[in-house]
Amino acid sequence: MILDLDNTIKELLETFAPANSELAGATISFDLPDANWRAQLDALTVNCYLYDIRQNLAAATNEPILVQSADQKKRARVRPPARIDCSYCITAWSPALTGAVYEEHRLLGQVLQVFLRFPKIPQEVLQGALVGQMAPYPGIVASQDGVRNLPEFWSALDQKLKPSLNYVITLGMLPEAVPTDAQMVDKPITIEVGVDQP
Repeated sequence: MILDLDNTIKELLETFAPANSELAGATISFDLPDANWRAQLDALTVNCYLYDIRQNLAAATNEPILVQSADQKKRARVRPPARIDCSYCITAWSPALTGAVYEEHRLLGQVLQVFLRFPKIPQEVLQGALVGQMAPYPGIVASQDGVRNLPEFWSALDQKLKPSLNYVITLGMLPEAVPTDAQMVDKPITIEVGVDQP
C-alpha cells in the first residue's frame, strides 16, 4: 500500500502541474537524496523521500467497518482501520550550473500549490490498493512536525542544508483481509424495531 501511495503522489503532481511549468516537465523521484543520488542528477527533479511511518493514535476509532459483497446479498463487520501517517520530505533539485536555486524555488512553490489545492487526495489519482479503500486520504503540507534536526538530517546524507516541505498523508489500513469483491457500506444499516419483516 505504501508503494501505491508513492505512485498516487506522483500521479497527483503530474496530473495537476500547471501547464508549461517547471513541475510539468520535472522528474518525480522517491530515492534517498544523498550525495550519490545528487551526483547522478541530470534533470529538474522533485524528490519525495519517505522518512517516517507511524501510527496515528489520535485518529483511531473503535467503530467497526461494514462491508458487503458485490451482489449486496452478504454483509460483514471488520475491524476498524489503523490510521498510519506517512511523512515525506519534499525537495526540488536542479542540475543547472547557473540559476539553479531560482529554478528549485519555483519548482518547490508549484509543488506546494498542488498540495494546498488538494488537502485530500482526489479519487481520480488513487493508485493500486488505494482505489476503493478508506478514502479520502487527508494530507498536511508544511507540517510543523517534520524532520526534527534538519542540519543533522542533511549532514547525514552528505548534503548541504536545503529548503523542504514536510508532507504527511494519513492512510486507513484495514488490519484484516477483505474479500476482493467486497464494498464498503457508506451508510449504517437502520433496523426498525417492532416492524414485521416480509
